[in-house]
Amino acid sequence: MNITFKTIKQSDSNVLHHLYNYYLYELSAYSMEDVTPEGKYIIEDISPYYLDPRLYPYLIMADKMIAGFILVTSPPYVSSGIDYSIQEMFILPKYRGKGVAREAALHIFKQHQGHYEIGMFQHNVKAVTFWSKLLSSLNIKAITETGDVRIAGNQLPTKSLRFFISGETIQSHVSNEIV
Repeated sequence: MNITFKTIKQSDSNVLHHLYNYYLYELSAYSMEDVTPEGKYIIEDISPYYLDPRLYPYLIMADKMIAGFILVTSPPYVSSGIDYSIQEMFILPKYRGKGVAREAALHIFKQHQGHYEIGMFQHNVKAVTFWSKLLSSLNIKAITETGDVRIAGNQLPTKSLRFFISGETIQSHVSNEIV
């Protein structure tokens, strides 16, 4: 499978909005959010992702088909001392378990090196396991922090990982280039 990446532009806004609703559907198992009376999830304003140059949105393509997206933030959208955060990553079910998420993360690490923070819901075992295994496979030590976030009136436990990515860390692990 050939994995490539396409920077999301304003002309791709409908695609991102559609995919984001699927993402929120899956995340609702942890966020406890409900759909609106129209059957959709409330999507915050995600237009800054394709309008603000300090944000890095990518469509993940598998054999030229959309496989998901990955959204990366940088200052001022991250905590003090952090250069980048992978805010959201979503892989369509058809492409899961095939290395697509790993390739997406490695692509981001190659493009954006520095201090990272990745947050997730503590009960999202798939996300926690994915990031822990990925960092371990790259011999990256991460500082783990726990906290909580309030969503839709619910206090939900979170987990974040802080770590550093350098060119040497991922040099041999990445082969894909941005399209």
